[in-house]
Amino acid sequence: MTPLVLGVSIVCVGALAAKPSIAAEMGCAVDTPPIALPEPSADSTLVADQASLQDEVAEATGNVRLERNGQALEAPFVRYDRKSGRAQARDGLQYYRPGVFLTADSGDVLVNDETGEFNQANYSILTNGGRGQAATVNALGAGRFELTDANYTTCDGETKAWLLSANRIELDRTSGRGEAFDTVMRFYGVPVFYSPYLNFPIDNRRHSGVLPPTIGSTSDSGFELAVPYYFNLAPNYDATVVPRVLGKRGLQLGGQLRYLYAHHRGEFDGEYLPSDNEYDDDRALFHFEHIGQLTPHLGIEANYTRVSDDQYFEDLSNDLAGTSTSQLEQAVRLTAVDTGLRFTLLAQDFQTLDDYDEDNDNLDRAFSNEPYKRMPQARLEMLTPSTPVRAGLDAEFSNFQRDDDIDAYRAEARPRLLWGVDRGGWYANSEASYRVTRYQLRNFDNANNFSPADTGGDDVITRDIPQFTFGSGLRFARSFNDGWVQTLEPRAQYLYTGYEDQSDIPILDSGVADLHFDRLFSDNRFVGSDRIGDANQLTLGVSSRFIEPQSGRTVAKVDFGRVTGFRDLRVNMPASGEVGYGDRGSDYVAGLELRPTEHITARTTVQYDPDDSRVNRATATASYRTDAGYQLDLGYRRYNDYRPLREVDRIDDDTTRTTLVSGAYEDLEQTAVGLRAPVTENLDVLGRWNYSLEESQNVETLAGFEYRPSCCWAGRVAWRRYVANNDGSMDTAIMFQFVLNGLGQFGDTVQSFVDDDVYDDNDRGRSSSSSFDTIRFP
Repeated sequence: MTPLVLGVSIVCVGALAAKPSIAAEMGCAVDTPPIALPEPSADSTLVADQASLQDEVAEATGNVRLERNGQALEAPFVRYDRKSGRAQARDGLQYYRPGVFLTADSGDVLVNDETGEFNQANYSILTNGGRGQAATVNALGAGRFELTDANYTTCDGETKAWLLSANRIELDRTSGRGEAFDTVMRFYGVPVFYSPYLNFPIDNRRHSGVLPPTIGSTSDSGFELAVPYYFNLAPNYDATVVPRVLGKRGLQLGGQLRYLYAHHRGEFDGEYLPSDNEYDDDRALFHFEHIGQLTPHLGIEANYTRVSDDQYFEDLSNDLAGTSTSQLEQAVRLTAVDTGLRFTLLAQDFQTLDDYDEDNDNLDRAFSNEPYKRMPQARLEMLTPSTPVRAGLDAEFSNFQRDDDIDAYRAEARPRLLWGVDRGGWYANSEASYRVTRYQLRNFDNANNFSPADTGGDDVITRDIPQFTFGSGLRFARSFNDGWVQTLEPRAQYLYTGYEDQSDIPILDSGVADLHFDRLFSDNRFVGSDRIGDANQLTLGVSSRFIEPQSGRTVAKVDFGRVTGFRDLRVNMPASGEVGYGDRGSDYVAGLELRPTEHITARTTVQYDPDDSRVNRATATASYRTDAGYQLDLGYRRYNDYRPLREVDRIDDDTTRTTLVSGAYEDLEQTAVGLRAPVTENLDVLGRWNYSLEESQNVETLAGFEYRPSCCWAGRVAWRRYVANNDGSMDTAIMFQFVLNGLGQFGDTVQSFVDDDVYDDNDRGRSSSSSFDTIRFP
């Protein structure tokens, strides 16, 4: 075998950077040294079978033990100069000082300053499991050692899974680093690469250096190799530079800068790929996020992400969440709070990565995947602290803008009066409000296929809607003879919302909310302010829980409810795929959550339409996880009319066009399985399968294994095939992860693909926080 020549520094990264996720980081445990470590003392203690003293020089033989400054030296023969502190040992010695133990044929030690030289030594670093042999070990003081003709590993036993052999190795326990010169790495005795210089950790602190490389392959980009270099700039900020070779595309350069202060945190990320061989143009990504507290009452959030082209994530990401990204947010938000007061100022824009044709309904581009800018949006919320009657005001001003479309100012005020009482076993509350909204439309000339006639001939639209709610509930609980507790919580709410024709109001930031039990009790069946649903309705619901007495665990929870309307609903959202409300009420909504043991969890929700006698929504998940490492996740979901139907046409090899089909909607029906099982003590298999029943297509398939043969190394290999873009085309990736405990981690991570819930709706990509969590609204 011809070794690969490398110059590399491998680091373990601490608080600000990711750590290896398989097995222990610091290698195999070192056996307890056979000699005891003495208490620190400036006095010298020499114990031997026989000893003589002449001119401050002692010669001792037999079972000799010398102690000084927390060090212990044992050997058959020791010559010790009390004046200089020099100890010479031969015929086999054992030397122990905090964190380090070694044996050697002979040694010459200055015990006063903890320096010395040992010949033909075996050494152990007790803090991280590091160990090896050396022709000579020079203790240089201050925790530094120099080894010649040496090797290093964190593996135990006679056969070492991995071993570094070097002409010279330097270990510095103060800095936590080791350096090897003229080094060969061997894996089970086979040389795998050569390096003139190697830098590695001997503890778990952060250090500057080359991070473990990522190795893999995808059908779109070919072979991939990324070798990050980490800069440990300060305890509260760091940086990483990531050169990445893409076999079919070229060389990409990426980087990250992170910072952390008492009241602020954030990061910058970027990638640049010049002259992509497959795309024939430069590709780039930039991301910035920040969250912070400017004063005790003022917070700030910022998030900015932009890519060079619509296909960036489809081509350069092998993550399912990344490849399905269609919008990138660019926003900054200021939040000021005080007792009973919150003021928010927002500037927000988006980069849309999907190109939709204009829909014939020019007022409805809510599903064209191109949101309106809000430049700016100001919102004021006020609420008096008095009880049981309180007064409040919600006010908002927004400036909406979108290219080639109508723009609008929206101003809204909602004064309200609230009353509430809670007596533990029962509660009641009510609210009366009056919503006044004014839209000023503009930019008709630049709006494609749009005219004032689409808004009834007006560029100013006003809306006045009164609203009243009254809700009440009871809380019952009963105990059984065996200590189990059952709760029963019926609740009711009456809602009246005045009707006003809103068909001339453009859809700026509104949509249809998913219906679930808690949503039944909301005051608007839409999200946003562009549609306020008319209502004269009564919502009835009931929840019940069964509580296990020993642990207090909720073993079962069930809820059921429905909205009953007293008049036909008249306000709707055009082309929304709205499901959940009929003329005289909502679907029936039921939910069930089971946790019969600590290891089993099951959840299901069902939304049943009594008018059409069909299930509009259904989701079910079940999870089984054990302490032994078994994991099984099952999932099913079905959504009827969950979004407007889209037709995707391929224009050429690199371009697709997506068109909305007016009046038609898509259904979604999928199943998912996630699996992890320990086949043997050292081998786990893992897999994930997501299948679309509606499209009769695999959405994602992953299969792999994790092998942990010892405490000093582990590995994972996985094959993954997944939907890569809008037209349903598939991509394939092979992921590889290899960990040498105490040295580093090689390859991409596989674990996240099976540890996540089979239906995890959270975006795994970066996004700004949805709430300013360092300031709470009173």
